[in-house]
Amino acid sequence: MATLEDGALLAREGPPAPALAIGRFGAVVRRLREGRGWSQERLAGRAELNRSYMGEIERGVVMPSLATAAKLAAALEVPLWQLLQRCEHAT
Repeated sequence: MATLEDGALLAREGPPAPALAIGRFGAVVRRLREGRGWSQERLAGRAELNRSYMGEIERGVVMPSLATAAKLAAALEVPLWQLLQRCEHAT
């Protein structure tokens, strides 16, 4: 196993550990949002989510449901599969 800078373990094979997946999802959402020049409030509004919940997702505090991930993908104008795929390959 390889160790990441924050101390989390990264498996060489298989899906990422749950804590790592949560952090990756939030980081990917943040990068996509910032790439569009949007505030958290704007993305939250487009996805019909609470802005504070949006912040928790981006910080990796919570893992959204699949339905919420689909709302975020639609708001960001990317297919859900692509959003999830980016999480698998995010570093």
